[in-house]
Amino acid sequence: MDAIFSKTLKSGKTTFFLDVNTALNKSKYLTITASFPSKDDPQKFSRRTINIFSTAADDFVGALKEGCQLESPFNKMVKSGRVIYFIDLKEAKNGAKYVSITSSQPSKEDPKKYTRRSINIFDNAATDFLGAVVEAATYLK
Repeated sequence: MDAIFSKTLKSGKTTFFLDVNTALNKSKYLTITASFPSKDDPQKFSRRTINIFSTAADDFVGALKEGCQLESPFNKMVKSGRVIYFIDLKEAKNGAKYVSITSSQPSKEDPKKYTRRSINIFDNAATDFLGAVVEAATYLK
């Protein structure tokens, strides 16, 4: 399956991949993947992936725009069916601000438990990341 839109952003040791694809039911979704060196083995990479569905795209982009202004405090929740997105502004130990995007949905194994996936975008990449997400969102319509 070919992506409708694809963009790569590099920020320090992290590389972000943004891809818009079409699901089997013909709806579109944005996949955001953060790839970074593994803490256990610097020769290997860890990945974290979040899918944003077209039904939540406008609300998600709006919340992300607010969060990327990097003004504390900021917490926003966006619901899309069974998936809940949390966008939070946080501060690292060194004082650097970052936006944390978390996707939470019922676990396939136990619907009473939730599966969470998070991606962090630090202040030095926030503007470029936001621009890429806004651009990708235009392909979700």
